[in-house]
Amino acid sequence: MHFPELFEILLNKRGLTLEGKKSFLNPDYNKLHDPLLLPDMIKARDRVIEAIKNNEHIVVFSDYDADGIPGAVVLSDFFKRIKYENISFYIPHRHDEGFGLNAEAINECGKRKAGLIITVDCGIADVEEIRHANSLNIDVVITDHHEEGKILPPAHAIVNPKRKSSTYPFQELCGSAVVFKLVQGILARESFGVKAGMEKWSLDMVAIATLSDMVPLVGENRILARFGLDVLRKSPRPGLAALFRRINLDQRNLSEDDIAFMITPRINAASRMGVPEDAFKLLSTTDPDEAEKLALHLEKINNERKGVVASLVKDAKSHLARREVMREVIVIGNPDWRPALLGLIANSLVEEYGRPVFVWGRDGDGVLKGSCRSCNGYDLFALMNMVSDNFLEFGGHAGAGGFSIKLEDLTTLEERLSNALSTFTSKVLESEEEESLAISISDIGEDLWNIVAQFAPFGTGNEKPIFRIPQAEIKSSRQFGRDNNHLEIEFLNGIKAVSFFSDPDSYSALLAPGMCVDLLANLEKSYFRNRPELRLRIVDIIKS
Repeated sequence: MHFPELFEILLNKRGLTLEGKKSFLNPDYNKLHDPLLLPDMIKARDRVIEAIKNNEHIVVFSDYDADGIPGAVVLSDFFKRIKYENISFYIPHRHDEGFGLNAEAINECGKRKAGLIITVDCGIADVEEIRHANSLNIDVVITDHHEEGKILPPAHAIVNPKRKSSTYPFQELCGSAVVFKLVQGILARESFGVKAGMEKWSLDMVAIATLSDMVPLVGENRILARFGLDVLRKSPRPGLAALFRRINLDQRNLSEDDIAFMITPRINAASRMGVPEDAFKLLSTTDPDEAEKLALHLEKINNERKGVVASLVKDAKSHLARREVMREVIVIGNPDWRPALLGLIANSLVEEYGRPVFVWGRDGDGVLKGSCRSCNGYDLFALMNMVSDNFLEFGGHAGAGGFSIKLEDLTTLEERLSNALSTFTSKVLESEEEESLAISISDIGEDLWNIVAQFAPFGTGNEKPIFRIPQAEIKSSRQFGRDNNHLEIEFLNGIKAVSFFSDPDSYSALLAPGMCVDLLANLEKSYFRNRPELRLRIVDIIKS
């Protein structure tokens, strides 16, 4: 084996035991935990089976993001396979209805004569809404993965690995994975004539959701992401095929980066800029013509979304630049900003300022709502709990969340969050440079890639290795892309390094031909236009 010392370093950095190393490098689908270990799974399974056998109308109520929508498709796949047609789907409008169940949606389920609602990626915080459903004689089975609040809703069953009473061995499943477990549990009890193992074809949706929702890529999530990517590379879904063609993705060689940077934004664009059902229809349709139209539509609105977000981020940075003091937590907003886009603004500001960010706007009903994103491993849900009296509502998990708030409580929010954060310990204790692994530019090749690739898929909790490459001599550099906002450097030995959405002026003084730089970068294999190419993804450039 080449680079044996690097292989061991990468294993040790992940803190794996000898047995853990084996299961990490060779994920085994059969090592997934028994779905029945999840809280209320037996009650949930039996209630769904009862509804099917009694031909009750079932409404699948899912969140509108790239976790909830794939989860709804998992259930759509299941009901299609068992040929059950007394079913409908409800995905709330992001701007007009917001996250989770609401009274109007419950009333609509009543009009549909629903006997059962199955939630996907939501419901754990919706106490009053589920009471309302009960008053209409509608049972609710919640499948969710968000943190539970002080009061659990009076649902028929609450399947959530993060319940305080849960003894499930792995807590970090995304919403789509939880509902996939429900399908597994149902089919283990009643096959409904479905061939054993057919549910695995829905793992493509679980992979998209797992990689989109930034849950830790360890344990069960690593198994689901690894096997889900395998299914994605072979998936027969017309909608995926149309989308891949539209954005020039090679389906056979899809990577986790393709999901995060190409697929996820287009799924989310449907709810941020229009109607979330468009993304659901794209992923669930069996009609190639409809798939082509929907793929074109999502591409169009995603481009619109990019322009709007860029303008809002510029506006936010302009306001922050005028501040005399920058606190440890940033709170910023504008009544004219749509809540649907706030998470994207927060992401950009986290990258720019390196601290947790809370961004607020106003929804269609005039309510102030916001999104927040974490930085350096701080637990956002715990942080919001410490100042819970500032919020009307809040929810989420360690890395991201949402909230609603009164205008008068905004004035103290930034100060209180910053004071609370000072009592926390960041999980990121070392700089990227200290974490990096020293190699030379001549080490870059297939042997090194074969070592790195064994640790994929990468993501939260299993970050890409950062390599430190000293004294790399530049042959040439250029800006490329439609807006000339991407950077490519070619080094003397022909290896290329890229940085997307980079500021052309950031490194211009360092990039003259013949200059040597110290490079911090990830190693990746690109299949752009079906041409495999090893390249470096720039993390930072430092003058030698």
